[in-house]
Amino acid sequence: MSTPSKKALLNQLHSLHHTGFDQTLDQFATQHGFPTPFFFAIASRETNCVNELGDPRNGEFHGVGIVQIDIQHPIARQARDSGSWKTNPDPLIDFGAQILQDNIHKAKQELTNFNEQQQLKIAASGYNCGIVNAVSGARQGDSDKHTTGRDYGRDVMTRMAIFEELIAEGN
Repeated sequence: MSTPSKKALLNQLHSLHHTGFDQTLDQFATQHGFPTPFFFAIASRETNCVNELGDPRNGEFHGVGIVQIDIQHPIARQARDSGSWKTNPDPLIDFGAQILQDNIHKAKQELTNFNEQQQLKIAASGYNCGIVNAVSGARQGDSDKHTTGRDYGRDVMTRMAIFEELIAEGN
């Protein structure tokens, strides 16, 4: 997947502002101790910043909400089946933020010689393929080795940089 243009990401940022998801993502990113633009980038990669059901397989949706929590997690299956993903998305967003916080902690713990940007990339890769696979990939030269398209973490970091730029420009 190629990173969307700056204009496309500006449209996503405007959508986040319009729907109020910018504040929700900011709240949980701050609460869980990582940069808000990083969470915007995860939402962008997962859903283009749209609160939706995704990843249809075998007649059912496996991804739930703006940060696409997989139905392997009971919170996501329950939210999907009850419709609360639409009416009360906060618990899913908080759950996604907790996964990222745990991933960042694990990356820092396992890969102490990596800088913060590299650790965020590994955490993002882990959001897609699991942190154990991301750390293993990083040790072999690329945390994206096991991710969808082999570019998930790199793409998230590129999107994050563009979101940071857009925000700095006053968008």
